[in-house]
Amino acid sequence: MASNYRDDSDEGSSQQSSESCSDFSDSDTDSPSDTEAAAQTSGTEAATQTSGTEAATQTSGKRNVCMHYNRGNCRFGDKCRKEHICSYFLKGSCKYGAGCHLNHNLPSSSSGHSRRASGASTAEADEEFDGPYRWQLNFGKGWENITHDHILEAQYSLPDTKGITIYNTHAGVISIDFTKMKVLKKKNITVRRMSSKDTKWLWYYKGNHCWYQYGGKGKTSPIESSELETAYQNNQRGSVKLTIDSAQYEISFKGMCQINVSTGHKRRVRRRPKYEASQSGGLQGITSHIKNLLNPPTNKAPVWQFKGRNQWYTFSNTSGCSVSSADIERCYQQRQATMDFTVNHDPYTLDFTNLRQVNQNTKAERKIRRA
Repeated sequence: MASNYRDDSDEGSSQQSSESCSDFSDSDTDSPSDTEAAAQTSGTEAATQTSGTEAATQTSGKRNVCMHYNRGNCRFGDKCRKEHICSYFLKGSCKYGAGCHLNHNLPSSSSGHSRRASGASTAEADEEFDGPYRWQLNFGKGWENITHDHILEAQYSLPDTKGITIYNTHAGVISIDFTKMKVLKKKNITVRRMSSKDTKWLWYYKGNHCWYQYGGKGKTSPIESSELETAYQNNQRGSVKLTIDSAQYEISFKGMCQINVSTGHKRRVRRRPKYEASQSGGLQGITSHIKNLLNPPTNKAPVWQFKGRNQWYTFSNTSGCSVSSADIERCYQQRQATMDFTVNHDPYTLDFTNLRQVNQNTKAERKIRRA
């Protein structure tokens, strides 16, 4: 369906240092309008305009709907005898539409009970498909597979990627918002992501320089992604409390943010799948295979350096620089285009595309390299 893509990543990170204190500390506060509470689809990884709304409205009076689930506090979870489905969706009046975190999936008549939205999307059809995921578009005539959807999946798995633009579709150029999981500015086109029950979900928070995984390598985390996912599946509108350096924090699933309980400062939180290539892997799989052949694995960590007058120097946060080589490598691995940092309080930007650093005050440039 589509052969050309462009990813839309988050803008550059904060210029504050991450080495002098924990990266869970306060900064990167979202304004209420930017908070991902309404935009985050939570357990619903597919956006659709719920073509079954009319049928749902006709049958809503016959359903045994769990109102505790609708209020986000059903203690029985998947064992509940009542149906876990959005009551407003059944009435045809859910104002959140595809962005609603409650179940909009109508069960088949033979199921007798709604399949609760968990790791899989509530908008997914109960159908078999090969591979760990499938991305589809609906132009009003049914769902169609997106060609080379491993490209979408690879971008979606990156926490800093807000969306992607697809070219050469039936409707021309379309932009997909990963946070809201919807097609922007085209109301007659919907998108969905189907995933297998074995999908591994990873949780990230926005640090001073880039996104960090809970329980990931390189940073000490008081909680693992798997723990957050378990708590999320138990109550998608709930929260998890944790302590970091004697400070109390709360991770809100409803707002998709981490909050310092004392100060109220927030950090954004995102939930993304661990990337798995399709069975064939397409061009990406072939390229990866060639890379592995030409570049055997090594235990030596890459080092980031900048060009001095006569030699190359390794980035270190011991001489007035706010980032280390390891910090730069983490952002590079997340495929960020740029990274902001400071040297003796002067602002600098690293340009990964052109391999250079720029002094934002003087515009002086230096070459950088990954050795």
